[in-house]
Amino acid sequence: MALKLKYLHIDRSLCTGCRICESVCSIAKEGVLNRARSRIRIYRRNVIKFQYLVCVQCRKPVCVEACPENAIIHDEKGIRVNYEICNGCGECAKVCNRVFISPEGDKALMCDQCGACVPACPEKALSIR
Repeated sequence: MALKLKYLHIDRSLCTGCRICESVCSIAKEGVLNRARSRIRIYRRNVIKFQYLVCVQCRKPVCVEACPENAIIHDEKGIRVNYEICNGCGECAKVCNRVFISPEGDKALMCDQCGACVPACPEKALSIR
């Protein structure tokens, strides 16, 4: 039986673009309030439209193939970055716009579906499915 991985889902009809999820993510993962260190990104396209970028746990992840250090892992727990190996080369971010490079350029930032942002969303637009 194939394993069904869960991933962070954003309900576009509920999201207001407040970006609290980005702040919570940076605190949960990096210990600082800095949205540039978040693993989820929300970009305002115009007054009412947003672009949401977060790892969706692809079946055939191009980021894994692109990583020359084998620092991106795809196993039964999903797709995630091994930060002990990652050197921030950015090859993964070149092939997938849902992987980000840290402001210091020393590591890839990818949502690991931890769900820390879910209870923080004031509009209840986030869930892990």
